[in-house]
Amino acid sequence: MRGRFLTRSNTVLGGMLWVMLLSFSGCSKPPVELTSVKFVDNLDGGSGNFDRMIQICFKEPLTAEYYHKIKIITHQSYKLDGGTPLRPLASDPDNNCHLRNLYNYIHRDSPLGARQMIKDYMVPGNINQVLIQVYKEKPQGKELPIAEKLFKDL
Repeated sequence: MRGRFLTRSNTVLGGMLWVMLLSFSGCSKPPVELTSVKFVDNLDGGSGNFDRMIQICFKEPLTAEYYHKIKIITHQSYKLDGGTPLRPLASDPDNNCHLRNLYNYIHRDSPLGARQMIKDYMVPGNINQVLIQVYKEKPQGKELPIAEKLFKDL
């Protein structure tokens, strides 16, 4: 009786392992490729909250959630950095470009007056460099990005 039970439990365990392996293999995220970045300052309807946007474009529309970090340097050497999740666009799944509000990159380590700095200096034609790094998940340490691109003179 005891030998039969071990055989059945081994079969159940083996089946559970196959199910787990199949479910994990389906969770891999497809690679992404950054193609362009554009600063947009003409979307605001008067509120002042959408007067500084960045458009990040990929080769293909996103089909999974990623995390990105961004570093922006103006010609006057003002710097802005931050990161947010990038999700597939539910309202426009075939669009390969994402609009992000620059004010959302302000965080507790940002310089005082960061909002005014964005308004005054983060405008089209005044950007020296933009570095964008895309990760599968929010980085916890020194993970390498799955996509990275440096854009100059925007």
